[in-house]
Amino acid sequence: MNDRDRRDFQAGLEAEVDALLKGESTRRSFITRFGQMTGMLAASGPILGMMTDWAMAQQKLELADAASPLGQAQALALKASTEGPANGSAFRATEAAKKFPGVTINMTSEAGLQALDPRNFSGPMWEQLTGTKMNVVELSNPDQYSKAVAEHIASSGAYDVLDISPAWTPSLADGGVIAPLDDFIAKYMNMKDFEDFHPLYKSLPTYKGKIWGFFDDGDIFALYYRKDIFEDPKLMEAYQAKFNAKLEPPKTWAEYNQIAQFITDQMAPNVYGAGHFRKAGSPGNQFDFLQQFRANGGKLFGDDMKAGLVSDAGVATLTSMKASNAASIPGNNELDAVSLWAAFLTGKVAMIYSWPPTGRMAGNYSQSATAINFIPKSQIAGKVGYAVVPGNPEHAVGYNKALAADSANLEASYLFMQWVTSPEVSLARVMLPYALRDPYRISHYKSDLYGGLFPGAKEYLINLNNSANVGLLDPIMPGAQDYFLSLDRMCTAVWAGADPKASLETAAAEWNETTDRLGVDSQKAFYTEFLKLPGATAENTVEKLGLAVKL
Repeated sequence: MNDRDRRDFQAGLEAEVDALLKGESTRRSFITRFGQMTGMLAASGPILGMMTDWAMAQQKLELADAASPLGQAQALALKASTEGPANGSAFRATEAAKKFPGVTINMTSEAGLQALDPRNFSGPMWEQLTGTKMNVVELSNPDQYSKAVAEHIASSGAYDVLDISPAWTPSLADGGVIAPLDDFIAKYMNMKDFEDFHPLYKSLPTYKGKIWGFFDDGDIFALYYRKDIFEDPKLMEAYQAKFNAKLEPPKTWAEYNQIAQFITDQMAPNVYGAGHFRKAGSPGNQFDFLQQFRANGGKLFGDDMKAGLVSDAGVATLTSMKASNAASIPGNNELDAVSLWAAFLTGKVAMIYSWPPTGRMAGNYSQSATAINFIPKSQIAGKVGYAVVPGNPEHAVGYNKALAADSANLEASYLFMQWVTSPEVSLARVMLPYALRDPYRISHYKSDLYGGLFPGAKEYLINLNNSANVGLLDPIMPGAQDYFLSLDRMCTAVWAGADPKASLETAAAEWNETTDRLGVDSQKAFYTEFLKLPGATAENTVEKLGLAVKL
């Protein structure tokens, strides 16, 4: 897209958003047009994946301007790998890997933007450092699971390093698809670097007392809001007069709905109070339901492994989500994650909660990358505030790097995994403007270089850390995707007018069928393991366990 085309697209997009809000254009028109232009854009984790061929650069090392924060971070990654400190995980991995020159490591990656990091930065740098060849195998998100299993059954040894969802760890570990890392960690890793993982993420690859990978993507939801609206004197005065309360980022879901409705009443059709990705499967309503349901005291399963959805917490959650919809931008229930970003970036919505790329896009940093510079230019740069989602934010999806058990190059593959997730190298990776890997180490949150990427970046990082302190994890157990789909269908039915309690009963029946199919005793064992993890429930968040990271 040349500059003229980009200007035309930007103007056309803004016109269509305005027309949508005025009821002059169908939702299909707006979403389809934006989706056609941005269909290659994925949020952190498996939302959208495929990119056009032109964006997929050949595998060569691409470095930023040495004077830029990213360029400095890349230089530090290179220095840590070649000069040390000698006991650092990056240096130790690099030195050990030099005994494997010419070995090819086949690494899976979600197709699209996720693959640009190993293609253009980490993979080529590792090759230059060690002589180890990197082959990036792009797969759709479902295939990242199914093909790993299929290749294991065939004993093909096709893959060495696997990008996997944390939810898959138990089944892949029990199935012998992935190998534990404990012996390699003891031999090669600086355990101080291991302690640098935020406590919410450090234990995510742990299962049955063993470590099955390295966490690699901090997909925590956060609240992003328009400071200029929340700090507008007239709105502040009107809100104080109406509710006898200060207009500020909401701490509860009741406050969230009240504020969203107030802003909509005051500012529509120019600006609406909130927006949400409610379109079925795009990426799905399960994440929002899970975070609110558990914050409301809901339990996923009872001691007998029967679904705990049918409860006061379940009804309260769906009722609250319906109120959020009513206070939102027109077409809210048909928005996907990308269309919601468009509405926020073009100034049509006062607050949203979503994945960490939201902050980088709002600050116009992501748009500096050639691969994704067609994202609408942010009209709200410098006006965005960051807050913790009311209650407990969801850590939605994420990625672990895992070691394929059938790899013929186990040690060489492990060393790459240690290197690429080391503090210095991972910092450079999460700072890539096109990257969809989000901060997850304490040193990431404290980084002055990352804090200099865009105005407000320091506050953005602090908020991601604070969100992780009280964050909740997706269920990590077999059948998780089936449970998720039931929740998505349930919510979609409620948006269409179905009774919340009846919809909860339907979803609960589907959950019970899934549990019975997979085996009640087996699922109970998996669920018991999950409950050991910090963030599995609202009662054992990192903060409530006394492990919160204070910045």
